[in-house]
Amino acid sequence: MLDGIKRAGHIVWIQNKAWYGTHTFAAATFKCEGGQFDPDFKIDLGDEVAHKGYHIEIPDSIDSYCLVFGVILSTEKDKWRGPFTNNGDQCWHFKGSEDDWDVYPCP
Repeated sequence: MLDGIKRAGHIVWIQNKAWYGTHTFAAATFKCEGGQFDPDFKIDLGDEVAHKGYHIEIPDSIDSYCLVFGVILSTEKDKWRGPFTNNGDQCWHFKGSEDDWDVYPCP
């Protein structure tokens, strides 16, 4: 989390239904350029192994952001979603395995 930014606001929930042993991450970022995720521009970052959910926090002081999703050691590129206006909570769902995965809005 960025220093000096109040920790109130909205939550991005991650349902991690990836195959057992798969390690996923999700980050909110100021930059929405796609490509490889650069942690220097993160708002918040979370990660966990398969079948363990997690969340990231978007402070009220942030107007808009993008989300980037990835799988550690995957041959697939990170997947980008957004930009989003910071006006409510979100939920995203990982599905798949280390080298064949995707992320969707929660049903």
